[in-house]
Amino acid sequence: MKVFITASFREGRNKEEIEKFCGLIRKSGFKDFCFIRDIENYQKKFEDPKELMNRAKEEISKCDVLIIDFTNKPTGRAIEAGIAFDQNKKIISIAKKGTKLKDTAKGISDFVIEYKNIEDIVPKIKHLSKKWEK
Repeated sequence: MKVFITASFREGRNKEEIEKFCGLIRKSGFKDFCFIRDIENYQKKFEDPKELMNRAKEEISKCDVLIIDFTNKPTGRAIEAGIAFDQNKKIISIAKKGTKLKDTAKGISDFVIEYKNIEDIVPKIKHLSKKWEK
């Protein structure tokens, strides 16, 4: 199964963080896809915001699952999650322990994972990978 990994666009300043997160998703048994890494190559590629979001929508449609971290206010990422919800994709929402998730975030989520350290998500996501592959 292919996972659309949401990430904040920071012109490559968060490349290491994105690569680590993508590695955790692969370690969990999913095929990873990150728009910022795989389409934009960590650079601003789209001048037209509508073109950007239409391309994101197209790429989400090619994935089976979307994962979003709600720890920090995820405006753009939340839009991607809404697109995935509209496309009936599975959504995994994660958040650092102590983060208050809004009912709207819980309402679109197929699974919610709280973590102390980001590595804590691997066993739970690995379980989902096996469960959803069946």
